[in-house]
Amino acid sequence: MADSDKLRMAFRAEQDLNSYQMKQGLGPKSDSVLESNIDERADNKFREATGIKTGREAGASGSNRKPIPEDEGGTRDSRGRLAPAGEYEGTGGPEDKVKLESERRPGDQDTLNLQDLKNKGLAR
Repeated sequence: MADSDKLRMAFRAEQDLNSYQMKQGLGPKSDSVLESNIDERADNKFREATGIKTGREAGASGSNRKPIPEDEGGTRDSRGRLAPAGEYEGTGGPEDKVKLESERRPGDQDTLNLQDLKNKGLAR
């Protein structure tokens, strides 16, 4: 691609981004725009696929139940299902991490005391 073509393409992109409609976001917004704040129409402005993820799959779910897609390093189990994010947590499960934090920071408001650990079955 020649330098003049690159300059022309950059000029058009700048004009498009500086338009009143692009700045104000006029017109109806789709559900995926409302969920992820990413406009899927931006993908149509490029010749090649951009890999933009929109909608619910674009953001974090805040839980460990959401499966990790294969293109992001997720794996499938023996039944062909994607493994949930909780399986990639590292060594020790959530109970071990709660117990470890409680031992490291006794008396902290965010940790459990010995009685709470016993009630949850994490200590004897």
